[in-house]
Amino acid sequence: MNTVYAQNAYTDTMVATTANPLDLIIQLYDGAISRLNKATFCINQGRTTEKIQYITRAIAIIEELLASLNLEAGGEVAANLQDLYAHMLHQLTIANANNDAARVKQVEALLKELRSAWKEIRQ
Repeated sequence: MNTVYAQNAYTDTMVATTANPLDLIIQLYDGAISRLNKATFCINQGRTTEKIQYITRAIAIIEELLASLNLEAGGEVAANLQDLYAHMLHQLTIANANNDAARVKQVEALLKELRSAWKEIRQ
C-alpha cells in the first residue's frame, strides 16, 4: 500500500469521526505545523522541490482556516485571525521564494501559539 494513500485514508477517517469542530481546527493546525517543520528541514537540506510541496500544502491549510472564518459571528477575534492568516500567507510566499527557513519557523511558531489557544478553549 502506498504510504501517501495510507496517510490520506487515516486523515479522512480522523476527520469523518471527529465530532467536535474545535478538534478539526486543531487537526488543521497540526497539519500546517508538520508541513512547515518539514519545509524547514528541506530548505536546510537544499531539497527545493520538496520544500515547495510542503509550503504549498501549509498554505492550502491556512487558506482553509481563513475561508472557514465567520466574521459576523466571530467579531473582533475572527477579524484578528483573518489578519493573522493573511500575514502568514504573505510570509510563507516570501519564504518560499527566498528559501527563508527563519520566516517559515516564525509562521510555524504563530501556528503553535494559536493551536495552544484552541486547545485551551476545547478543554
